[in-house]
Amino acid sequence: MSLDTALKNFADAFAAGSENSGTLEYRAFQPIVEPIPLGPVLQEYFGRLRMTDPVVGGRLLLMLITLDDLETCQHGWRWIRENNGPVIESTTWSKHWIVIADRSGDAIVVDDSTAGGVVTGHIGPYNVKIADDLANFFEVMAEAMTVEANTFNYDVLDEDFNPIPEFLNAVSAIALRILGPDGEKGFMEFFFG
Repeated sequence: MSLDTALKNFADAFAAGSENSGTLEYRAFQPIVEPIPLGPVLQEYFGRLRMTDPVVGGRLLLMLITLDDLETCQHGWRWIRENNGPVIESTTWSKHWIVIADRSGDAIVVDDSTAGGVVTGHIGPYNVKIADDLANFFEVMAEAMTVEANTFNYDVLDEDFNPIPEFLNAVSAIALRILGPDGEKGFMEFFFG
């Protein structure tokens, strides 16, 4: 699937979900002014979505970073401060790893040096590979958001506030079909522990 199609599907799922907030709209590609150097996949991503403080709601909770906030949101990952010293570029973080979303302090990162934009989830210093390309990541998100909203009406937690098995199984099946076994494992670990 092309990134263009996946982003359109994601924008449609975002607009249809009653628990999502902010705005996220698909548009014909518009060139962007890069706040930091971005590879072609992220140029297309930001060029095709118009966003204002978008947050995916429900159990898939994910705050998407807008182009205006992109450089600032790399701080703490790419640029760090050690022992109250000056801000420096991390020696363990590649300049091609771009944080595009946040989930309670954990990050969705795209490697913009790869053709399709490999997606990883960074949970503190630990990371898991989620998708070989950004298109597949957003297609899983679109389908999982639609299932959470339409099939479960956002009622996906048991009395102890744990995700119900039926919801986890439904999301896992989507991730497995689109991302394969390794991607499904990374997606489920990032979003559901």
